[in-house]
Amino acid sequence: MGAILNYGYLHDAPSTKTCTSEIAVADTSDGGPPQNITAWLRVVSACCKIRKMHAVFSPSEAEDVLVIVISLFLDRRLEGLLLILGDCLNSLISYFNTSEWESSCLIVAESISKRVKMDLNCLRLVDCITGTNDRSKFLRSQLALQLLKNSFGLKVANVERILKSVTSINVKEKECNFFMLYVHIVLMDNLLFSSDAFRNKTAIIDAWRIFLRNCSTHIGCTDWRFYASKVRNKASYLLQGAMLKRPAGSGNIPAK
Repeated sequence: MGAILNYGYLHDAPSTKTCTSEIAVADTSDGGPPQNITAWLRVVSACCKIRKMHAVFSPSEAEDVLVIVISLFLDRRLEGLLLILGDCLNSLISYFNTSEWESSCLIVAESISKRVKMDLNCLRLVDCITGTNDRSKFLRSQLALQLLKNSFGLKVANVERILKSVTSINVKEKECNFFMLYVHIVLMDNLLFSSDAFRNKTAIIDAWRIFLRNCSTHIGCTDWRFYASKVRNKASYLLQGAMLKRPAGSGNIPAK
């Protein structure tokens, strides 16, 4: 963990923050990512891949390392390491036993959600989980769930309550915060469709499609409010995807 501490990672910071220390800056002469971080990521990946022979990390240690690796995706100075970061992330996700994964995933999602602000950074963290296996999809969905729970000040991560909070937003109101709405609809879509948990929850999915349709049609092309056009375009795009993911037996979106 010395490389991470030298780099300036603040493990107990209230929001995700990785600031480069003088030591880390001195470690790289070409302006690229520090070599000690590169080596650390590769060692972590290697340790994860020998789990069947020897468990290098305890479940709680692996959870902490997974939080760190996901947080590092926010540091633009490490953009040259995205492939290595991605490999390390996928290795860590695969490290946990089947009996450990669900509880560890929840712990990781809760930890990250408390460390990142509700802005575009939280969307970047969700997007960095690009794996197509069930574990990656579950982590992506759970992270979106915890971020939404915190955003609406809920003590329990209840999907129905979160959906109601999002869909109750009136885009015609003058004081509508379109930036936060943009963040919320992207997170909500990840929550509902990253995994298959809600794919057959017809009432939830239909309510979500109706809201997306309303966002795409009730926000005019001449609405110049901050992020209004982005919400309209994103809602239209997500609605197309939601229609393609329609569960068997689902009909058309009811008029509203």
